[in-house]
Amino acid sequence: AGTREINGALASRFMVINMPIIGEEDLKKLLTVQFPTLKDEYAGQFAGLFQDLRKKCDSSEISTKALDLRGLMAAVQLVKNGLSVGQALEMGIVNKSFDDFERQLVSDLIATRIPGKLSSADIFE
Repeated sequence: AGTREINGALASRFMVINMPIIGEEDLKKLLTVQFPTLKDEYAGQFAGLFQDLRKKCDSSEISTKALDLRGLMAAVQLVKNGLSVGQALEMGIVNKSFDDFERQLVSDLIATRIPGKLSSADIFE
């Protein structure tokens, strides 16, 4: 009760924009600009992972909670700072979903692209 008024107040307070969809190549460029020492292979894998998540969202297999560019960028930064890839992606992407089934789907999708035990030394030059 009362959340409709709160949501209305929040929506009137902020700018709402329609963000364009970022393509895989543009995302790869963004990752390499943001993280110049990120190996090209892994920039491509992270960009591909984001596109895979988008496809799952578009087909309504998962919600849009895991499709979070800021979460992906933060996860890569955490890896650069020393966290394993698996832990970083869990914190930045997987845990955005509150549904156990959806979290497992997202985890499985990540595992098909990026081994979780990779370290900073593995993905950065």
